[in-house]
Amino acid sequence: MKNNSTIKKYKRIAPFYDKFMGNRLFRKARQQALSEIEVKPGHSLLLVGVGTGEDFSFLPKRNAITGMDLSEDMLKIAERKKNGRNITLLQMNAEEMDFQNQKFDIIVLNLILSVVEHPEKVLEKSFNYLAPEGTILIFDKFIDSYSHPNLIRRLLNKVTSAIGTDINRDFYKIKNALPIDITKEYKTLNGLYTIIVARDSRTTNDISV
Repeated sequence: MKNNSTIKKYKRIAPFYDKFMGNRLFRKARQQALSEIEVKPGHSLLLVGVGTGEDFSFLPKRNAITGMDLSEDMLKIAERKKNGRNITLLQMNAEEMDFQNQKFDIIVLNLILSVVEHPEKVLEKSFNYLAPEGTILIFDKFIDSYSHPNLIRRLLNKVTSAIGTDINRDFYKIKNALPIDITKEYKTLNGLYTIIVARDSRTTNDISV
């Protein structure tokens, strides 16, 4: 089962994750992505695939944050970064996330759609828990829409897949027919990563009427 193998991979990776993903350039890209969302007082945030909590420092301290991840080892590191803030951490499978009737004003999907087995399920679930007029932020590795990865990228993907990351996913195939209104999309880190800001198009259409 892929989830079990993912847990094992991140158990091995967790102690070293921040050394690789916490470098200056990558932190700057995270900050750039999170600067695209307007977090107002009272807004609730959901971080899907919160990892080691590297995003915490780029978010306002006054807001309630819920972070979820499949890896208990990653969550243990994130726990140490709460620093007394109103942050709730949950071990949960993103493909099966269940918050019942709870809604979030902002949902952050940073580096998760390239990791999960069924990214379309995670994206659909996320929109189900998005509050009316809410915002979803996505920061991840995607190929250009409907393009075919070149040989170098296909070979590199064999390496990254070994540590649980597929760099050859197409966001537009993942979103498929979901009612998503993309308000901003651009590349960062020399075109290797994509930042996407989106809303539920059903909500935005209702607002415009």
